[in-house]
Amino acid sequence: MNSSKITLLFITILITPFSLFGNLNEKDKWKNLFKNYPDNKIVIEAFCPGLDYKYDVGEKDAFYHKDENQLVFNKVTIEPCQNMFRDLLGLKITFEDNVGNKIITDKTNILKLAPKIECKGEMSIPEMLSEEYNRFGIQFRGWRNEFEIIKSPNISPEYSEAMDRIYRIQLVNNCLEPTKWEVVIDAEDYSDFKKRRKSENQLNQRRIIAHSWFNVPMDFYKALFSIKNPEFQSSLIDLSYDEMSSRSENVTIDFESLRGGSIEEELKTEIIEIGHQSERPIIPLDPEEYYKKQFGLILHEKQYNYKNILDTELPLTRFQDRGFYKSENADPFYVQWLKHIDDVKINRLKKKDSNLYTEIRIGGEYSPYEIVLGNVDLALMNEQILCGFLFGVNTYITNIRNKSTPHSMGYDPTQYPDEKKPYLYLIDKKTGTWLNNQYKGVEKVYVSYDDIDRDIVTIHVLSYERIVPVWMARVKLPSDFVEQLRVRRRLFNY
Repeated sequence: MNSSKITLLFITILITPFSLFGNLNEKDKWKNLFKNYPDNKIVIEAFCPGLDYKYDVGEKDAFYHKDENQLVFNKVTIEPCQNMFRDLLGLKITFEDNVGNKIITDKTNILKLAPKIECKGEMSIPEMLSEEYNRFGIQFRGWRNEFEIIKSPNISPEYSEAMDRIYRIQLVNNCLEPTKWEVVIDAEDYSDFKKRRKSENQLNQRRIIAHSWFNVPMDFYKALFSIKNPEFQSSLIDLSYDEMSSRSENVTIDFESLRGGSIEEELKTEIIEIGHQSERPIIPLDPEEYYKKQFGLILHEKQYNYKNILDTELPLTRFQDRGFYKSENADPFYVQWLKHIDDVKINRLKKKDSNLYTEIRIGGEYSPYEIVLGNVDLALMNEQILCGFLFGVNTYITNIRNKSTPHSMGYDPTQYPDEKKPYLYLIDKKTGTWLNNQYKGVEKVYVSYDDIDRDIVTIHVLSYERIVPVWMARVKLPSDFVEQLRVRRRLFNY
């Protein structure tokens, strides 16, 4: 399908405002979400694949699915909370197990669990795919009293003590299919801290004590999506993943509109290292990701480096049928094209308040594809040791706080100004059209500094699914630019 036909498609599908709520005020819109449910409550059956499910998001606690009835939260109730949450009516979500233990997250800003479509016209479909099929969520912190635990009178003493160790709740929009959400309940465990200090196991003391998945009703999700995106038809959600990807492949990415301006100049950088050329060994970027090695998710059967990992297919697990991860009959990933990525260009962008925002182009003379990461404030790296970017526009980091406020230079992604929203795309180098990064086996990009001098930027490209680093480079910035970055950091952090 050519570009003009896609544009026509969007005129008929997307431009017409969504009219489900008419001219209702904000509070009435929220109430309208529950009008079809008894007592204004949505009750959902949750499920858990059990103790043997190894593709979890962290190490399991000793009480994880130890009993089929306790701490297996298989009932979810969603309802309006009694008091207004800021200017909106927040939601109260209750997770309950078979013996009556409850965990309640009240005043939940549920809008943070619905994608926000930033692009207009034909660029909306690839953004929708990137948003909907990325895993993002919100977290509730026990040390800030952001959730409540109600114990059943029938709970045993050992399970009661286990619940006392719960310190964080994560409510997540799962990446595998629309409407599939999950709750991850984290506990802290210092029982083997001294032993671990002496071992190669570098995990922190976080344990997953419970993890459940559930599907919110489609009509509820579409209404939620439409509140957040009133200019779009919720029929976008009805497109299958493959259909959305196929349509997106004809879309040319307009980087000037994403930048909110033009390129000022290309920085005179120096490439210090390309990982597959130096044959640097691959190690976990975060020493606290040891659980991936335990589960065989870090490539430990042989000594992989950034060169030999590109010589064959990646022995990593794909999902099947967009449900849970499965290793049986899973096709391998092919990322050999990264062998041809051997160049990094960093451009300075024109912005109103700063000329230190950059666009990073990762490519090469013989590479068929190019990775473009833009609106990157390199001064922000001071606060984030590994600053991660997901593909799309202003895509959410894995978890953001339910009650978030900006601190110094850092932002909750929902609070980024329009002209500074970061973007990350994989494109066909010849045509400039969008490419599905998931099909090409890459998931995200990390940007960080080498050391305290902060004059060498380290870039990692990570694989899809199991998030293994598969490409890296170290690039030295010009000294005058580094000095400007230092001044900007002090302006905001002093």
